[in-house]
Amino acid sequence: MKKTRLDKQQNFLLFLIKPLVYLWMWLDAKRIVKRDPSVNFNRKEPYVMLANHTFLFDVVHVPLRFRKVPFIIASQTLFTKQPSKFLVSQVAHVIPKSKGKSDITTIKNIFNSVKKGYPILIFPEGDTTFYGETGYVEDSTMKLIKKLNLDVIICNVKGGYLSKPRWATGKRKRRQIELNYNLEITKELLQTLPNEEIGVIINKALYHNDYEYQRQVMIPHPGKQLAEGIENVVYVCPHCQAINSIHSEGNLIRCISCHKEGYIDKYGFIRDFVFDNLIDWNQYQRKFTNELRKSVIASNGLLSYMNMEDDSQNEVGPIHMEYRENYLYLTGSINESIPIQETSNTTVTLRRDLGFIYDNRHFIIKLEHYSAAFLRVMQDKY
Repeated sequence: MKKTRLDKQQNFLLFLIKPLVYLWMWLDAKRIVKRDPSVNFNRKEPYVMLANHTFLFDVVHVPLRFRKVPFIIASQTLFTKQPSKFLVSQVAHVIPKSKGKSDITTIKNIFNSVKKGYPILIFPEGDTTFYGETGYVEDSTMKLIKKLNLDVIICNVKGGYLSKPRWATGKRKRRQIELNYNLEITKELLQTLPNEEIGVIINKALYHNDYEYQRQVMIPHPGKQLAEGIENVVYVCPHCQAINSIHSEGNLIRCISCHKEGYIDKYGFIRDFVFDNLIDWNQYQRKFTNELRKSVIASNGLLSYMNMEDDSQNEVGPIHMEYRENYLYLTGSINESIPIQETSNTTVTLRRDLGFIYDNRHFIIKLEHYSAAFLRVMQDKY
């Protein structure tokens, strides 16, 4: 299949800006690259590369060393607003994917890109980790890999989460990541393996716990606001079991119910609370789903509607959103009561943008607080 005019335009622009991207990523984080001899950064033939999603810019760091730039499968939310819409549609090789549902157009675009000779890069978790370990990988990923019939390269990204936690509003210094490349499954071996075995191999190769990695390397990431934003991912106090009582300020964490205080140190570990990491804290709080659904959750936010035809966002305005007794109550720019049983495709994108579909409308609400709590009362998968 011949390359389109847009393909050629993107190739040219990517060639021009690559030195600037190298400089940008050098400023973003120190990068340590470990490559197995089986991986050739100059290879010309297509491949499919999978990587764990640890922070926002690993989508740039991971493919940067490869001479032939792959098509990246990315959330369609990147196509909704400028300037990201221009970058992913006119400059970078990006194929949009709607998280949480099958997309025939996405699959078609992937195969067309491979026919043109391009590699494919997939972050199969579909989203950046909120808690620091590799998340759920859809079984459909294994089926897609089998059908593509390409060499499978794995890039395991380490250190990115604690360098730049997804939930954090405060900056960290001395950001550092480690990129580990390996040819995990050759295309010849791929055709001999059942999907279940492919899944076992890939999940093992992709899995990473950034806290366990940090215990080994102990890289300091100092800052003055290390705890701020943590209430977007934790909603149960491990000391008194109060719901939605965690508040943050600077490096401090505080429960407003029992007044227990702790802090996050320069290595990213939680001190003076029951858990020193968010992975264990999240596993603990998931036992309180019933209590969470009986609670009241409230936050201000900015409401937009996503137009599914052209992926644009139309801003509606500021709202106050409150959850209670299986309903969302929106007041402000709109006044509406939404039964959560009638919502679908609920996700959180970026740091705290809650998205869901209701009454043939795609809501995007940029929340101020408690995005994980809202997500969990509406669905319990992610």
